[in-house]
Amino acid sequence: MKKYFAVILILAALSSANAQLGSYAGSFARMGFGARGLAMGNTLVSDRYGDISGYYNPSLSCFQENGIVNLGYTFLSLDRKLNFVSFAKKFSLSGGKQVAGISLSWINAGVSDIDGRDNDARSIGMLSTYENQFLMGMSFLVSPEMSLGVGIKLYHSKLFEGVTSTSVGFDAGITYLATKDLTFGLSARDIGVKYKWVTSDPSVYGNSGTTSEDRFPVLVGFGGTYNLPNKLGIVSAGFDTYINPRFQTTDTLGVETESKRNYNFALKVGCEINLNEYVKLRAGIDRMDLKSDDFFGNIQPGAGIGLMKSFSKDINLGVDYSFQLEPYTHRPVQNIGIAFKFK
Repeated sequence: MKKYFAVILILAALSSANAQLGSYAGSFARMGFGARGLAMGNTLVSDRYGDISGYYNPSLSCFQENGIVNLGYTFLSLDRKLNFVSFAKKFSLSGGKQVAGISLSWINAGVSDIDGRDNDARSIGMLSTYENQFLMGMSFLVSPEMSLGVGIKLYHSKLFEGVTSTSVGFDAGITYLATKDLTFGLSARDIGVKYKWVTSDPSVYGNSGTTSEDRFPVLVGFGGTYNLPNKLGIVSAGFDTYINPRFQTTDTLGVETESKRNYNFALKVGCEINLNEYVKLRAGIDRMDLKSDDFFGNIQPGAGIGLMKSFSKDINLGVDYSFQLEPYTHRPVQNIGIAFKFK
């Protein structure tokens, strides 16, 4: 098995490279969340007017009046998979004197159908990898204009038989209501997250194995959302800073490779238009790279639709769809989601 472990590592890295500026660890966790977020260019860091996702900003959940459960399945190229589950709801504390919110989510990603071969090109079967992110966030309304939130994350990843990693990290966020129709949001995600890989297992590299760490970038997002008049919809814009980690590795020959901390900057815009009380149209552009020579080289334009039907005064059921283009592949990212809202 140790003969082809390096090949599996390269394939897994390449499969995630299309999803993230810089191609650092945990790229699946920075692709976005759900059909609504993907269609709107992931500009939801400040959106308190629509359905809340604590993935973008843990301070938003205290604005989710009704409980909402989202399930999403994504169609991806390169044998990748990306699935979502989330819950968010506002609730009262101290007899209604204080307002808080909770958000829970799970992202499952992976790569399947990897053709395993040894050094002699003989087939050893089909292989796969997977990654999971579990998030629990809490938010509190500290004043009529401001909310604060924090989230704790658990990551678990399997790269190869006997090669797994588990890590814990944190998110933090703040939301400010400038007016009743204009909100600003700021969040920092994946603080302190890193994968630790141990390849000294006899089935991998044995005595030639090493221990290495892959640190996640910290993603700092800032944005604003404006609630259009006459219930027409919302428009959002955001600015993301990717704080990419430093790393230093030493191979079996003692050669050291070192990288300094660097930054990427990206703009994003999105909108959601209410055709009526049942139908919403969405569009957005994600990852306009300010650091690249080609400003539009990594953009991910997207569009989508949301359908919502009330079955009673307490229960709504919705279906969401998004279509998003990504660079370096001719196949789009498509997500289908189901949203269940209740009081």
